[in-house]
Amino acid sequence: MKTDGDMAILPLALRKNQGFHEATKWYFRGWKPLPFQWAWHQLDTLNTTLIGGIAVGKTAVVTASNTMDCLTIPHFRALNTSVTAKQAELPFQMLMAWIEGNPKLEHLVHDVVLRPYPIVEFKNYSVYEFRTVGLDARFIRGFEYDRINFDEAGLDLLGAVIKVLRGRCRGTRPDGTTRMARLDVTSSPTAALWMKERFLKGIEGEREADLEQYRSLQVSTYMNTHLTKRQIRAMESEYSADMIDVELGANFPDFGMGMFPIGHVESCTDQSLYDAAYIALNPEEGKVLPGYSLDEDPRHGVTLFEMPVEPGRTYISAGDPGTDGYPKRNAPVVMVADVTNRPFKKLVYCWWGSGRGSFNPFLKSYRYVTDKYTPILRGIDASGTQKYVDEIAFENAGIDTDRLNFSSDKVGMLNNLSMDVSSHLWKWPPISGLIKQMSTYSLDLDDKSLPQDLVMGLAEISYLARMLPGTDIQTQGIAKANFRNRNLRTTHAPRRY
Repeated sequence: MKTDGDMAILPLALRKNQGFHEATKWYFRGWKPLPFQWAWHQLDTLNTTLIGGIAVGKTAVVTASNTMDCLTIPHFRALNTSVTAKQAELPFQMLMAWIEGNPKLEHLVHDVVLRPYPIVEFKNYSVYEFRTVGLDARFIRGFEYDRINFDEAGLDLLGAVIKVLRGRCRGTRPDGTTRMARLDVTSSPTAALWMKERFLKGIEGEREADLEQYRSLQVSTYMNTHLTKRQIRAMESEYSADMIDVELGANFPDFGMGMFPIGHVESCTDQSLYDAAYIALNPEEGKVLPGYSLDEDPRHGVTLFEMPVEPGRTYISAGDPGTDGYPKRNAPVVMVADVTNRPFKKLVYCWWGSGRGSFNPFLKSYRYVTDKYTPILRGIDASGTQKYVDEIAFENAGIDTDRLNFSSDKVGMLNNLSMDVSSHLWKWPPISGLIKQMSTYSLDLDDKSLPQDLVMGLAEISYLARMLPGTDIQTQGIAKANFRNRNLRTTHAPRRY
Protein backbone atom coordinates (compact mmCIF):
# COMPACT_ATOMS: atom_id res chain seq x y z
CA MET A 1 0.00 0.00 0.00
CA LYS A 2 1.35 3.40 -0.97
CA THR A 3 2.10 5.93 1.74
CA ASP A 4 1.47 9.66 1.66
CA GLY A 5 5.13 10.05 0.78
CA ASP A 6 4.70 7.74 -2.22
CA MET A 7 1.70 9.70 -3.42
CA ALA A 8 3.73 12.91 -3.32
CA ILE A 9 7.10 11.68 -4.61
CA LEU A 10 6.33 9.07 -7.29
CA PRO A 11 4.63 11.53 -9.68
CA LEU A 12 7.75 13.72 -9.52
CA ALA A 13 9.85 10.82 -10.80
CA LEU A 14 8.04 10.72 -14.12
CA ARG A 15 10.25 12.16 -16.86
CA LYS A 16 7.68 14.76 -17.83
CA ASN A 17 7.93 16.22 -14.30
CA GLN A 18 11.77 16.13 -14.25
CA GLY A 19 11.92 15.20 -10.56
CA PHE A 20 14.22 12.19 -10.86
CA HIS A 21 16.73 13.73 -8.44
CA GLU A 22 14.09 14.38 -5.78
CA ALA A 23 12.72 10.84 -6.04
CA THR A 24 16.13 9.17 -5.80
CA LYS A 25 16.98 11.25 -2.75
CA TRP A 26 13.77 10.04 -1.07
CA TYR A 27 13.89 6.36 -2.01
CA PHE A 28 17.61 5.61 -2.33
CA ARG A 29 18.99 6.75 1.02
CA GLY A 30 19.82 10.29 -0.06
CA TRP A 31 21.49 9.39 -3.37
CA LYS A 32 21.35 12.29 -5.82
CA PRO A 33 22.44 12.07 -9.45
CA LEU A 34 25.27 14.05 -10.96
CA PRO A 35 24.23 16.28 -13.89
CA PHE A 36 25.16 13.68 -16.53
CA GLN A 37 23.29 10.96 -14.61
CA TRP A 38 20.15 13.08 -14.49
CA ALA A 39 20.46 13.88 -18.20
CA TRP A 40 20.96 10.20 -19.15
CA HIS A 41 17.85 9.15 -17.24
CA GLN A 42 15.78 11.86 -18.95
CA LEU A 43 16.70 10.80 -22.51
CA ASP A 44 13.58 9.85 -24.43
CA THR A 45 15.29 8.14 -27.36
CA LEU A 46 15.13 4.37 -27.93
CA ASN A 47 18.91 3.86 -28.11
CA THR A 48 21.44 5.33 -25.70
CA THR A 49 25.18 4.81 -25.34
CA LEU A 50 27.05 5.83 -22.21
CA ILE A 51 30.84 5.57 -22.41
CA GLY A 52 32.49 6.29 -19.07
CA GLY A 53 35.84 6.22 -17.35
CA ILE A 54 36.37 4.30 -14.15
CA ALA A 55 34.44 5.43 -11.06
CA VAL A 56 32.07 7.76 -12.91
CA GLY A 57 28.96 6.15 -11.42
CA LYS A 58 27.64 4.08 -14.34
CA THR A 59 26.31 1.31 -12.10
CA ALA A 60 24.61 3.76 -9.76
CA VAL A 61 22.70 5.59 -12.46
CA VAL A 62 21.73 2.37 -14.26
CA THR A 63 20.32 0.98 -11.01
CA ALA A 64 18.54 4.17 -9.98
CA SER A 65 17.09 4.92 -13.41
CA ASN A 66 15.68 1.43 -14.06
CA THR A 67 14.37 1.06 -10.52
CA MET A 68 12.58 4.39 -10.73
CA ASP A 69 10.90 3.27 -13.95
CA CYS A 70 9.82 0.08 -12.21
CA LEU A 71 8.37 2.06 -9.30
CA THR A 72 6.46 4.54 -11.44
CA ILE A 73 5.22 2.41 -14.37
CA PRO A 74 3.06 -0.67 -13.59
CA HIS A 75 4.02 -3.93 -15.35
CA PHE A 76 7.39 -2.45 -16.36
CA ARG A 77 10.08 -5.04 -17.22
CA ALA A 78 13.75 -4.05 -16.92
CA LEU A 79 16.83 -6.17 -17.55
CA ASN A 80 20.48 -5.65 -16.76
CA THR A 81 22.68 -8.04 -18.74
CA SER A 82 26.34 -8.52 -19.58
CA VAL A 83 28.71 -11.14 -20.92
CA THR A 84 29.54 -12.22 -17.36
CA ALA A 85 27.22 -12.91 -14.43
CA LYS A 86 29.05 -10.74 -11.90
CA GLN A 87 28.78 -7.67 -14.12
CA ALA A 88 25.13 -8.40 -14.86
CA GLU A 89 24.32 -8.72 -11.17
CA LEU A 90 26.24 -5.67 -9.95
CA PRO A 91 23.18 -3.35 -10.03
CA PHE A 92 21.24 -5.99 -8.08
CA GLN A 93 23.74 -5.72 -5.24
CA MET A 94 23.42 -1.94 -5.24
CA LEU A 95 19.62 -2.12 -5.33
CA MET A 96 19.51 -4.55 -2.40
CA ALA A 97 21.64 -2.15 -0.36
CA TRP A 98 19.01 0.51 -1.04
CA ILE A 99 16.07 -1.79 -0.25
CA GLU A 100 17.07 -3.69 2.88
CA GLY A 101 16.03 -1.91 6.05
CA ASN A 102 14.69 1.08 4.12
CA PRO A 103 11.11 1.87 5.23
CA LYS A 104 10.64 4.24 2.30
CA LEU A 105 11.26 1.48 -0.26
CA GLU A 106 10.73 -1.98 1.28
CA HIS A 107 6.93 -1.76 1.25
CA LEU A 108 6.95 -1.29 -2.53
CA VAL A 109 8.82 -4.57 -3.10
CA HIS A 110 6.77 -7.77 -3.45
CA ASP A 111 9.57 -10.37 -3.58
CA VAL A 112 13.25 -10.95 -4.31
CA VAL A 113 14.23 -14.11 -6.20
CA LEU A 114 17.85 -15.26 -6.24
CA ARG A 115 17.81 -18.42 -8.40
CA PRO A 116 18.40 -19.19 -11.17
CA TYR A 117 19.20 -15.47 -11.50
CA PRO A 118 18.24 -12.43 -9.39
CA ILE A 119 14.84 -10.83 -9.92
CA VAL A 120 13.24 -8.02 -7.91
CA GLU A 121 9.45 -8.00 -8.11
CA PHE A 122 7.53 -4.86 -7.18
CA LYS A 123 4.00 -4.49 -5.80
CA ASN A 124 2.83 -2.81 -9.03
CA TYR A 125 3.78 -5.97 -11.01
CA SER A 126 6.99 -4.46 -12.39
CA VAL A 127 10.12 -6.64 -12.42
CA TYR A 128 13.84 -5.93 -12.61
CA GLU A 129 15.99 -8.86 -13.79
CA PHE A 130 19.75 -9.41 -13.70
CA ARG A 131 21.33 -12.19 -15.77
CA THR A 132 24.22 -12.99 -18.08
CA VAL A 133 23.49 -12.70 -21.79
CA GLY A 134 25.06 -15.94 -23.05
CA LEU A 135 26.42 -16.75 -26.50
CA ASP A 136 24.52 -14.64 -29.06
CA ALA A 137 22.09 -13.65 -26.26
CA ARG A 138 20.95 -17.26 -25.83
CA PHE A 139 19.61 -16.58 -22.32
CA ILE A 140 17.56 -13.54 -23.38
CA ARG A 141 15.71 -14.89 -26.41
CA GLY A 142 11.96 -15.31 -26.06
CA PHE A 143 11.37 -12.45 -23.60
CA GLU A 144 10.02 -8.90 -24.00
CA TYR A 145 11.26 -5.91 -22.01
CA ASP A 146 10.62 -2.20 -21.57
CA ARG A 147 14.31 -1.49 -20.97
CA ILE A 148 17.51 -3.46 -21.37
CA ASN A 149 20.91 -2.26 -20.26
CA PHE A 150 23.85 -4.05 -21.90
CA ASP A 151 26.48 -3.53 -19.21
CA GLU A 152 30.19 -3.40 -20.18
CA ALA A 153 29.02 -4.03 -23.72
CA GLY A 154 32.53 -3.43 -25.04
CA LEU A 155 33.45 -6.98 -24.02
CA ASP A 156 31.26 -8.21 -26.88
CA LEU A 157 33.74 -7.49 -29.65
CA LEU A 158 31.60 -8.94 -32.42
CA GLY A 159 28.39 -6.98 -31.75
CA ALA A 160 26.01 -9.87 -32.36
CA VAL A 161 24.35 -9.56 -28.94
CA ILE A 162 23.05 -6.03 -29.42
CA LYS A 163 20.99 -7.13 -32.44
CA VAL A 164 19.17 -9.77 -30.39
CA LEU A 165 18.62 -7.40 -27.47
CA ARG A 166 17.05 -4.80 -29.76
CA GLY A 167 14.49 -7.42 -30.78
CA ARG A 168 13.61 -8.02 -27.12
CA CYS A 169 12.67 -4.37 -26.53
CA ARG A 170 9.11 -4.44 -27.85
CA GLY A 171 5.52 -5.43 -27.21
CA THR A 172 2.75 -4.29 -24.90
CA ARG A 173 2.29 -4.64 -21.14
CA PRO A 174 -0.52 -6.73 -19.64
CA ASP A 175 -2.51 -3.54 -19.06
CA GLY A 176 -2.40 -2.77 -22.80
CA THR A 177 0.14 0.07 -22.70
CA THR A 178 3.09 0.06 -25.12
CA ARG A 179 6.48 -0.91 -23.71
CA MET A 180 9.19 1.76 -23.57
CA ALA A 181 11.55 -0.27 -25.84
CA ARG A 182 14.69 1.57 -24.69
CA LEU A 183 18.04 -0.18 -25.23
CA ASP A 184 20.96 1.22 -23.25
CA VAL A 185 24.63 0.44 -23.83
CA THR A 186 26.92 1.35 -20.93
CA SER A 187 30.61 0.54 -20.99
CA SER A 188 34.14 1.65 -20.52
CA PRO A 189 35.75 2.38 -23.91
CA THR A 190 37.10 -0.68 -25.73
CA ALA A 191 38.15 -1.59 -29.25
CA ALA A 192 34.69 -2.95 -30.11
CA LEU A 193 34.07 -1.25 -33.47
CA TRP A 194 30.29 -1.71 -33.37
CA MET A 195 30.10 0.16 -30.06
CA LYS A 196 32.10 3.11 -31.35
CA GLU A 197 29.88 3.29 -34.44
CA ARG A 198 26.77 3.20 -32.25
CA PHE A 199 28.25 5.90 -30.00
CA LEU A 200 28.93 8.22 -32.96
CA LYS A 201 25.32 7.88 -34.15
CA GLY A 202 24.29 9.68 -30.98
CA ILE A 203 26.75 12.59 -31.19
CA GLU A 204 25.62 15.81 -32.81
CA GLY A 205 27.78 16.86 -35.74
CA GLU A 206 29.06 13.38 -36.59
CA ARG A 207 28.57 12.31 -40.20
CA GLU A 208 26.55 9.22 -39.26
CA ALA A 209 24.55 10.93 -36.50
CA ASP A 210 20.89 9.92 -36.12
CA LEU A 211 19.74 11.90 -33.12
CA GLU A 212 16.14 10.85 -33.52
CA GLN A 213 17.07 7.23 -32.78
CA TYR A 214 20.37 7.53 -30.84
CA ARG A 215 21.81 9.64 -28.05
CA SER A 216 25.28 9.23 -26.56
CA LEU A 217 27.20 10.53 -23.56
CA GLN A 218 30.95 10.41 -22.92
CA VAL A 219 31.87 10.92 -19.27
CA SER A 220 35.43 11.08 -17.95
CA THR A 221 36.46 10.20 -14.42
CA TYR A 222 37.31 13.87 -13.91
CA MET A 223 33.63 14.76 -14.24
CA ASN A 224 32.71 12.90 -11.05
CA THR A 225 32.78 15.71 -8.53
CA HIS A 226 32.47 13.21 -5.67
CA LEU A 227 36.08 12.12 -6.29
CA THR A 228 38.90 14.09 -4.71
CA LYS A 229 42.01 15.21 -6.59
CA ARG A 230 44.05 12.90 -4.39
CA GLN A 231 41.91 9.92 -5.35
CA ILE A 232 42.24 10.74 -9.04
CA ARG A 233 46.02 11.12 -8.75
CA ALA A 234 46.14 7.66 -7.14
CA MET A 235 44.26 6.24 -10.16
CA GLU A 236 46.56 8.02 -12.61
CA SER A 237 49.62 6.53 -10.93
CA GLU A 238 48.54 3.03 -11.99
CA TYR A 239 48.40 3.76 -15.74
CA SER A 240 50.58 4.85 -18.62
CA ALA A 241 49.67 8.08 -20.44
CA ASP A 242 47.80 6.17 -23.15
CA MET A 243 45.82 4.16 -20.61
CA ILE A 244 44.93 7.29 -18.63
CA ASP A 245 43.36 8.62 -21.82
CA VAL A 246 41.23 5.46 -22.09
CA GLU A 247 40.54 4.42 -18.50
CA LEU A 248 40.05 7.90 -17.02
CA GLY A 249 39.44 10.08 -20.05
CA ALA A 250 36.83 7.66 -21.49
CA ASN A 251 38.33 8.02 -24.97
CA PHE A 252 38.19 5.13 -27.41
CA PRO A 253 41.64 3.56 -27.75
CA ASP A 254 43.68 3.81 -30.95
CA PHE A 255 44.78 0.31 -31.82
CA GLY A 256 46.27 1.05 -35.22
CA MET A 257 49.77 0.02 -34.09
CA GLY A 258 48.71 -2.88 -31.90
CA MET A 259 50.40 -6.25 -32.30
CA PHE A 260 47.11 -8.16 -32.14
CA PRO A 261 44.41 -6.65 -34.41
CA ILE A 262 41.07 -6.47 -32.68
CA GLY A 263 39.36 -8.51 -35.38
CA HIS A 264 41.61 -11.48 -34.63
CA VAL A 265 41.20 -11.06 -30.86
CA GLU A 266 37.45 -11.06 -31.47
CA SER A 267 37.62 -14.31 -33.44
CA CYS A 268 39.52 -16.04 -30.63
CA THR A 269 37.09 -14.94 -27.90
CA ASP A 270 34.52 -17.67 -27.27
CA GLN A 271 31.51 -16.82 -25.11
CA SER A 272 30.44 -20.49 -25.03
CA LEU A 273 33.40 -21.35 -22.79
CA TYR A 274 32.15 -18.95 -20.14
CA ASP A 275 28.58 -20.14 -20.62
CA ALA A 276 29.60 -23.77 -20.02
CA ALA A 277 31.20 -22.86 -16.70
CA TYR A 278 28.33 -20.59 -15.67
CA ILE A 279 25.67 -23.21 -16.41
CA ALA A 280 27.67 -25.90 -14.60
CA LEU A 281 27.96 -23.70 -11.50
CA ASN A 282 24.41 -22.27 -11.65
CA PRO A 283 22.15 -25.13 -12.79
CA GLU A 284 18.43 -24.49 -12.93
CA GLU A 285 17.96 -28.10 -11.83
CA GLY A 286 20.22 -30.70 -10.27
CA LYS A 287 23.63 -30.36 -8.66
CA VAL A 288 26.59 -28.15 -9.44
CA LEU A 289 28.97 -29.97 -11.78
CA PRO A 290 32.49 -30.60 -10.41
CA GLY A 291 35.72 -29.31 -11.93
CA TYR A 292 34.51 -25.80 -12.82
CA SER A 293 35.34 -22.48 -11.14
CA LEU A 294 34.54 -18.83 -11.87
CA ASP A 295 35.70 -15.82 -9.89
CA GLU A 296 34.85 -12.33 -11.10
CA ASP A 297 35.86 -8.85 -10.06
CA PRO A 298 33.11 -6.24 -10.57
CA ARG A 299 35.53 -3.84 -12.26
CA HIS A 300 38.01 -6.15 -13.95
CA GLY A 301 35.90 -9.14 -14.96
CA VAL A 302 36.92 -12.80 -14.75
CA THR A 303 39.97 -13.44 -12.56
CA LEU A 304 39.63 -17.23 -12.29
CA PHE A 305 38.31 -19.55 -14.99
CA GLU A 306 38.56 -23.31 -14.64
CA MET A 307 37.22 -26.30 -16.57
CA PRO A 308 37.37 -30.02 -15.68
CA VAL A 309 40.08 -32.40 -16.80
CA GLU A 310 39.04 -34.57 -19.73
CA PRO A 311 40.65 -38.03 -19.98
CA GLY A 312 43.05 -38.49 -22.85
CA ARG A 313 43.55 -34.78 -23.48
CA THR A 314 46.95 -33.08 -23.77
CA TYR A 315 47.60 -29.96 -21.70
CA ILE A 316 50.31 -27.30 -21.50
CA SER A 317 50.68 -24.93 -18.55
CA ALA A 318 52.34 -21.52 -18.34
CA GLY A 319 53.21 -19.20 -15.51
CA ASP A 320 54.28 -15.59 -15.19
CA PRO A 321 55.32 -15.04 -11.54
CA GLY A 322 54.40 -11.80 -9.85
CA THR A 323 53.97 -10.33 -6.40
CA ASP A 324 51.55 -7.49 -7.17
CA GLY A 325 47.80 -7.67 -7.80
CA TYR A 326 45.68 -7.38 -10.93
CA PRO A 327 45.27 -5.18 -12.94
CA LYS A 328 48.83 -4.01 -12.28
CA ARG A 329 51.70 -5.09 -14.49
CA ASN A 330 53.40 -7.45 -12.04
CA ALA A 331 50.32 -9.55 -11.23
CA PRO A 332 50.84 -13.34 -11.15
CA VAL A 333 49.30 -15.42 -13.95
CA VAL A 334 48.86 -19.17 -14.35
CA MET A 335 47.27 -20.68 -17.48
CA VAL A 336 46.53 -24.12 -18.89
CA ALA A 337 45.51 -24.87 -22.47
CA ASP A 338 44.14 -28.00 -24.10
CA VAL A 339 46.38 -28.59 -27.14
CA THR A 340 45.15 -32.07 -28.09
CA ASN A 341 43.85 -31.10 -31.51
CA ARG A 342 46.94 -29.33 -32.71
CA PRO A 343 47.50 -26.65 -33.83
CA PHE A 344 44.37 -25.46 -32.00
CA LYS A 345 44.59 -24.30 -28.37
CA LYS A 346 41.72 -23.88 -25.90
CA LEU A 347 42.19 -22.10 -22.59
CA VAL A 348 40.85 -24.32 -19.79
CA TYR A 349 42.37 -22.56 -16.78
CA CYS A 350 43.31 -18.95 -16.14
CA TRP A 351 44.20 -17.43 -12.79
CA TRP A 352 44.98 -13.71 -12.74
CA GLY A 353 45.75 -13.12 -9.13
CA SER A 354 47.24 -11.07 -6.34
CA GLY A 355 50.60 -11.93 -4.86
CA ARG A 356 50.30 -9.56 -1.90
CA GLY A 357 54.06 -9.11 -1.97
CA SER A 358 54.82 -12.84 -2.12
CA PHE A 359 55.42 -15.51 -4.77
CA ASN A 360 53.55 -18.10 -2.68
CA PRO A 361 50.08 -17.51 -4.24
CA PHE A 362 51.63 -18.04 -7.67
CA LEU A 363 53.38 -21.24 -6.59
CA LYS A 364 50.19 -22.54 -4.99
CA SER A 365 48.21 -22.00 -8.19
CA TYR A 366 50.94 -23.49 -10.36
CA ARG A 367 51.19 -26.57 -8.16
CA TYR A 368 47.39 -26.92 -8.29
CA VAL A 369 47.23 -27.01 -12.10
CA THR A 370 50.22 -29.36 -12.21
CA ASP A 371 48.37 -31.81 -9.98
CA LYS A 372 45.03 -31.41 -11.74
CA TYR A 373 45.92 -31.31 -15.44
CA THR A 374 49.36 -33.09 -15.48
CA PRO A 375 50.52 -30.81 -18.30
CA ILE A 376 52.98 -32.32 -20.76
CA LEU A 377 54.95 -29.04 -20.85
CA ARG A 378 55.14 -26.57 -17.99
CA GLY A 379 56.48 -23.17 -18.92
CA ILE A 380 57.72 -20.58 -16.48
CA ASP A 381 59.64 -17.34 -16.89
CA ALA A 382 63.13 -17.98 -15.54
CA SER A 383 64.79 -14.70 -16.47
CA GLY A 384 65.90 -11.85 -14.22
CA THR A 385 64.50 -12.00 -10.70
CA GLN A 386 62.03 -14.66 -11.86
CA LYS A 387 64.80 -17.27 -12.18
CA TYR A 388 64.79 -17.62 -8.41
CA VAL A 389 61.07 -18.45 -8.52
CA ASP A 390 61.83 -21.24 -10.96
CA GLU A 391 64.48 -22.57 -8.61
CA ILE A 392 62.02 -22.46 -5.70
CA ALA A 393 59.39 -24.22 -7.78
CA PHE A 394 61.84 -26.86 -8.94
CA GLU A 395 63.68 -27.48 -5.69
CA ASN A 396 61.30 -26.60 -2.86
CA ALA A 397 57.79 -26.91 -4.26
CA GLY A 398 58.67 -30.01 -6.25
CA ILE A 399 57.34 -28.76 -9.57
CA ASP A 400 59.23 -29.83 -12.69
CA THR A 401 59.21 -26.88 -15.12
CA ASP A 402 60.40 -25.90 -18.57
CA ARG A 403 62.40 -22.73 -18.13
CA LEU A 404 61.79 -19.89 -20.54
CA ASN A 405 63.90 -16.78 -20.82
CA PHE A 406 61.83 -13.69 -21.50
CA SER A 407 64.99 -11.67 -22.09
CA SER A 408 66.06 -13.72 -25.11
CA ASP A 409 62.85 -15.50 -26.19
CA LYS A 410 60.23 -12.78 -25.71
CA VAL A 411 60.13 -11.70 -29.37
CA GLY A 412 59.91 -15.31 -30.52
CA MET A 413 57.10 -16.08 -28.09
CA LEU A 414 55.11 -13.02 -29.13
CA ASN A 415 55.62 -13.78 -32.82
CA ASN A 416 54.29 -17.30 -32.27
CA LEU A 417 51.29 -15.93 -30.39
CA SER A 418 50.69 -13.38 -33.15
CA MET A 419 50.68 -16.15 -35.76
CA ASP A 420 48.32 -18.30 -33.68
CA VAL A 421 45.92 -15.42 -33.00
CA SER A 422 45.90 -14.16 -36.60
CA SER A 423 45.20 -17.75 -37.72
CA HIS A 424 42.41 -18.01 -35.12
CA LEU A 425 44.01 -21.06 -33.51
CA TRP A 426 43.20 -19.92 -29.95
CA LYS A 427 39.94 -20.02 -28.05
CA TRP A 428 39.52 -18.24 -24.72
CA PRO A 429 36.48 -17.05 -22.72
CA PRO A 430 35.59 -13.34 -22.47
CA ILE A 431 38.19 -12.40 -19.85
CA SER A 432 38.15 -8.61 -19.69
CA GLY A 433 41.78 -8.23 -18.60
CA LEU A 434 42.99 -10.54 -21.35
CA ILE A 435 41.00 -8.79 -24.07
CA LYS A 436 42.27 -5.39 -22.94
CA GLN A 437 45.89 -6.54 -22.77
CA MET A 438 45.66 -8.23 -26.18
CA SER A 439 43.99 -5.19 -27.71
CA THR A 440 46.44 -2.66 -26.31
CA TYR A 441 49.69 -4.60 -26.56
CA SER A 442 52.19 -2.34 -28.24
CA LEU A 443 54.89 -3.19 -30.74
CA ASP A 444 57.18 -1.22 -28.44
CA LEU A 445 58.40 -4.16 -26.38
CA ASP A 446 60.42 -1.89 -24.11
CA ASP A 447 57.33 -0.23 -22.65
CA LYS A 448 57.79 -1.13 -19.00
CA SER A 449 54.49 0.40 -17.89
CA LEU A 450 52.27 -1.74 -20.11
CA PRO A 451 50.33 -4.53 -18.36
CA GLN A 452 51.19 -7.70 -20.27
CA ASP A 453 51.14 -10.66 -17.86
CA LEU A 454 48.10 -12.35 -19.44
CA VAL A 455 49.49 -11.82 -22.94
CA MET A 456 52.78 -13.43 -21.96
CA GLY A 457 50.98 -16.41 -20.43
CA LEU A 458 49.38 -17.12 -23.81
CA ALA A 459 52.67 -16.45 -25.57
CA GLU A 460 54.42 -19.08 -23.44
CA ILE A 461 51.87 -21.72 -24.41
CA SER A 462 51.97 -20.81 -28.11
CA TYR A 463 55.75 -21.06 -27.96
CA LEU A 464 55.87 -24.35 -26.09
CA ALA A 465 53.19 -25.94 -28.28
CA ARG A 466 55.63 -25.79 -31.21
CA MET A 467 57.90 -28.15 -29.30
CA LEU A 468 55.44 -31.01 -29.01
CA PRO A 469 56.36 -34.30 -30.74
CA GLY A 470 55.42 -34.25 -34.39
CA THR A 471 55.72 -30.47 -34.74
CA ASP A 472 58.20 -29.14 -37.30
CA ILE A 473 59.80 -26.56 -35.06
CA GLN A 474 62.39 -25.45 -37.60
CA THR A 475 59.70 -24.04 -39.88
CA GLN A 476 58.62 -21.84 -37.01
CA GLY A 477 62.10 -20.42 -36.47
CA ILE A 478 62.40 -21.51 -32.84
CA ALA A 479 65.62 -22.69 -31.21
CA LYS A 480 64.88 -25.93 -29.39
CA ALA A 481 67.83 -25.43 -27.06
CA ASN A 482 66.26 -22.38 -25.43
CA PHE A 483 64.59 -24.51 -22.77
CA ARG A 484 64.66 -27.97 -21.16
CA ASN A 485 62.21 -29.88 -23.36
CA ARG A 486 60.27 -32.61 -21.52
CA ASN A 487 58.66 -34.43 -24.40
CA LEU A 488 58.68 -37.71 -22.48
CA ARG A 489 55.77 -36.48 -20.37
CA THR A 490 52.32 -37.70 -21.34
CA THR A 491 48.93 -37.15 -19.77
CA HIS A 492 49.27 -40.56 -18.13
CA ALA A 493 52.96 -40.40 -17.16
CA PRO A 494 53.86 -40.58 -13.46
CA ARG A 495 54.37 -37.14 -11.88
CA ARG A 496 57.98 -36.26 -11.09
CA TYR A 497 58.33 -34.28 -7.86
